[in-house]
Parts: sequence; structure tokens; C-alpha cells
Amino acid sequence: MARISKKKPNTPEQKTQTNLHLWIIIALLSVQTIFLFYKNRDFIKNIFKQDPNKYYEDELEKKTLNTDESSENTPTVNMANIRISILNGCGSSGIATVWKEKLRKMNLDVRETGNTDKKYVKTVILSRIEDMRYANQLARSLGVDSENVVMQLNKDLVDIDLTIIIGSDHKELEKRKSDG
Repeated sequence: MARISKKKPNTPEQKTQTNLHLWIIIALLSVQTIFLFYKNRDFIKNIFKQDPNKYYEDELEKKTLNTDESSENTPTVNMANIRISILNGCGSSGIATVWKEKLRKMNLDVRETGNTDKKYVKTVILSRIEDMRYANQLARSLGVDSENVVMQLNKDLVDIDLTIIIGSDHKELEKRKSDG
């Protein structure tokens, strides 16, 4: 006959010791969590206190204050290596292609053209890089108002530095350019 060993009953010592290990681990994790909250309390307070975009607005304001962007005093920059995309935002067909040819005659590197989903009244220049000097110089050369030059960083656009959205004012820009 085969011998069947009887299962030994759990002694109270083993059960207490197992629970003691769990309680020690819980206590250590609790102390660690409290320590991390204590060390980062200022950061946590600021998250709930202010608008999360405020930090980026402050940084953008500092950058614009540090750069001298007056239209007369800003030195010209070399536009040879700037890559441009043109979007038709006025609704008239073929405008992006017309402006592509104009900019290429100015020795600018136009990489792509396309259309926008909505219509724009004014022409807008979007800087896809942090250095706004290129966008401001292009705006001056095209006759675009400086208030229509905006920094809009987009990490998905790898090969584009500036985007021009041609608005319904494109005929006025042509007149300004031919007069100036």
C-alpha cells in the first residue's frame, strides 16, 4: 500500500511571519510615496494653481522680448536654406502654384503646395522653427503685416521651416510688392 502523507497544518508562527513581511513592504512603499510627494510639493501645487499653458506663454514672451523684431532695424538673413510650403487659403484655384513660381524666382526653396480646409482673409506666415527672423524677413519682402506672422512649431513637419497660407488679400500683396 502506498503511504499517503498527511498535510501538516499551518502553524500560527508561519502565518504571522508571512503577514509581517507584507506589512513591512506596505510600510516602506508608503514612506517612499510620502517622501516623493513631500519633495515635489511645489511642483504639485503649481499644477493645480495655474494654467498649464502659462509656462509656454511665458517662454514665448521672453523669446519675443529678447529678439529685436522692429522691421527697420532687423538685419537681413540668408533665406537660401529655408524650406517653404505654400497653402491656398483663399479658395481660388491655382493660387498656390502662382505663388510657388513667384517665390522660386526670388531664389526661395518651395518644397510643397496644397490647400487649407478653411478660408483665410489675410495671408499668414507660420514659422515652424523657433528663429522668427526668417518669417519676419519673408513677411517684409512679401508685404505681409507683422501681426500675421506666427510661430507654430510642429514636430511632424520635418522638411518645412515656413508655411505661407495665401489669403484673400493676395491681390493686394501683389500690388504692394510691385509698388515697393
